Amino acid sequence: MDARISYFLFLLTLHSALLVTSTIAGSKLFALPFGLDASATVFSYLLTFIILDTIAELFGKEYSRRVINLGLLSMALSAAYFEFAAYLPAAAGWHHQQDFEAVVSSSVRIWIGGWLAYMISQHFDLSFFLLLRETTFGRKSVVLSAWVSLMLAQLLDTAIFVSVAFYGTGVVLPTIVGQYLIKLIFSTVAAPLVKLSISFGRGWIDARSGKVAEQD
Repeated sequence: MDARISYFLFLLTLHSALLVTSTIAGSKLFALPFGLDASATVFSYLLTFIILDTIAELFGKEYSRRVINLGLLSMALSAAYFEFAAYLPAAAGWHHQQDFEAVVSSSVRIWIGGWLAYMISQHFDLSFFLLLRETTFGRKSVVLSAWVSLMLAQLLDTAIFVSVAFYGTGVVLPTIVGQYLIKLIFSTVAAPLVKLSISFGRGWIDARSGKVAEQD
């Protein structure tokens, strides 16, 4: 298999796997200092933006758009099957039906909020990252380009998801603030991963391509 295709499939699989993980984690809120809250999906979901920027740099905008669209499909399919699994009647000797439903079942608002926030924020991150890479500022540092696009995309994602999913619960504002603050911190730490992922990908592709050339 072509080395570029192999690495792209690896990134695509990782992106989709993290999104499915986020489908479950998104309904859990955990406490932060100063009375703030954040969704447990903040860590896994943020990594999908790192992967998306890597794909954009190595493979271009069209590949990235397809990854985003396939990601939405993976989330929708996983959510549908989770609901189906929860609907199935429990076996007589299995006594965890309510616990299982509490974990895998989410309200329609959470699904819609997550998918809407995902599509808007990931497409924004992709477009803004590539726009920055065409500027003098962006060409000097892929890390800074990734960090700036992450900051803005995460603000969009947080505001949209929390507003749709938790409106009327009384936790919207503290959750937006808490989740965005932790995303700011995590994004600052994670942004260099974009450069590492790109460098690793180029090195791996070059090495694999070299081996194929030698075999030919």
